[in-house]
Order: sequence, then structure tokens, then C-alpha cells
Amino acid sequence: MKRNIAVVAGGDSGEYVISMKSARTIKANIDPEKYLVYTILISQKKWVFLDDHGSEHPVDKNDFSIAPEGKKILFDCAFITIHGTPGEDGKLQGYFDLLGIPYTTSGLLPSALTFNKFFCNRQVAGWGIPTARSMKINARDPLNLKEVFQKVTLPVIVKPNKGGSSLGTSLVRDEKDLARAVEMALEHDDEALVEEFIKGIELTCGVFRQQGKAVALPVTQIISKSEALFFDYTAKYTAGASDEITPAPIPEVLTKRVQSTSLMIYQNLELRGMARIDYIYSNDILYFLEVNITPGMTEASIVPQQAVIHGMTIKDLFTIVIEEAISAGAK
Repeated sequence: MKRNIAVVAGGDSGEYVISMKSARTIKANIDPEKYLVYTILISQKKWVFLDDHGSEHPVDKNDFSIAPEGKKILFDCAFITIHGTPGEDGKLQGYFDLLGIPYTTSGLLPSALTFNKFFCNRQVAGWGIPTARSMKINARDPLNLKEVFQKVTLPVIVKPNKGGSSLGTSLVRDEKDLARAVEMALEHDDEALVEEFIKGIELTCGVFRQQGKAVALPVTQIISKSEALFFDYTAKYTAGASDEITPAPIPEVLTKRVQSTSLMIYQNLELRGMARIDYIYSNDILYFLEVNITPGMTEASIVPQQAVIHGMTIKDLFTIVIEEAISAGAK
């Protein structure tokens, strides 16, 4: 009997469009011989099943079920592909935990921790992994430039502390531009992170679990061609705006270093499902940037590229992730 899989997309952040693109890619690549796939659109305004004709059918939040033709359908697994809240910050994970429905991401606590870049950086730094110096600014507090520059030095990257896809992120080279950059970041979050800019090679590595064991995918080097000169929203999601080279053209020893560091972070943070871990390599130091527990799954996304280079189809990867989630949920 085929299992019912809910591809959970949408959300309320600026990453809604990317989430919907990811959902379409996931649905198109989940093995139809094994699974029946339903796209579930979640936002603050509505929870609906989106059928193949674009019609919406209500979701019963009491048990996360649908009944598009009068017959109740329950789900064996939720494939979460919401980028941002509530799919990346632990809120949906807690809901599915209460209902006993397996899901393809990390659990509530790791999701909440990795979503908060400032606290995640502190945790990772405590394991001896280098991170950039940074300062968190709360929207309710007045901006104190003197205090900021006692902790970090220009140039800096300013970004929402809890967010993704580089929305609201900017590179600041001049002190006079900092206030506006913080304001832009706070349009997407109630906290801004001011982080020292490290010039170097941008690298990223996907990790997933197979038969309970963490597996590191090939490393990708990212070369941004956008005006921002870092992997911003434009570089991530505009064709030709960045070069994403997999496997990364770096020495084998550095590749293994990135992969082993990624496995350590993945395991220490007790992550599950697919995750992508980002770094900057500069002056022989590998700096941790952030963890993404719901990496993009569009045709242009990095983890699908890495999976293919690893020797597996995207369909294979999705099957492994779904079965791992179901297996973990049964224990």
C-alpha cells in the first residue's frame, strides 16, 4: 500500500515563493510507485490542500487530515519545505510531535536553535569551530553605534537574526550606512545580526541520514556575481547570478575538512533529515556561517545538485529522507 505524504509548503515569510517552487520540485520527484503526494499550503490565514487543479480544500488541524472527496485522508509523513517560520523554527515540528506524525526535518529544539543565528553561532563556537564576531540588535532597543563598533569592525554583514534566503541582508562598508542596513533587516525580523564580513571562499555542504547514519554530500563552492558580492537573494535564485560549482574546486584535504566539520555539527546539534551547512574559508580558517534545516529544493538549489554528484537521483534522496523520518517516528 502506498504511503500518504504531505508536502508542507507556504509560510508567512518573504521566502513563500521559494517554498512553493521547492514544493513543486519535491512533488515531481517523489517516487509515485511508493507514495501518494498531497501539497498542503500553510499560512496564518489558511491551512489547505491544494489539488492538481489549483482548488483548495480545508485541512482539519485537529489531526492534520483532509477529506477532499468526503473520505478522510491521514498522513504517514510530512515533508516540510517551508523556508522560514513556521516550518524552520520548530513551530510545525512541535505540532507534528503532538500528533505523532513523522516529519522530514530536525526536531523542535534543533530547529529553533539553528533558526536563531546568534545563539547557533555561540553553540557551535563552544565546540571550537571558528565563527565571525557578531552582535545582536533587538528592534525594541535604540541603536548604539559606539557599542556595535566595540564588538565588531567594518565591513560587516547585517541580516535578520531569524530568517533565510538572505532577505534583508546587506554588506556595510561605511559607518553611516549601518543604521539603514539594520532597519532593512528589521523589516524581516524583530532582531538584526551584525556580523563581521570575512572575505574568502564560500563553501557549503549538505548532510542527511541514511539507515540512521549521517552522510556528507559533496562540497559546493559558491561564487556570487551579484552587486552585493555575497550569496544574497539575487545570487541564490536568479539564473546566472552565481556560479555553484560541485564538487568544489578545492584541495581534497579541504573538502574532507568541510565534510567532517559538517558531520560534527549535524551530529552535535542532533539534526535529522536534510540540512545544509555554510562556511567561509579564509587564511586557512574554516568559519561556520549557519545551518539551514529546510534547504531549497528548486531545480536551481544546491542540495539536489550535490545529491546528483554523490551518485543518486533526487528521487532516491527523497525516498531515503521520507523512510528515515517514518522509521525514526516509529521508535
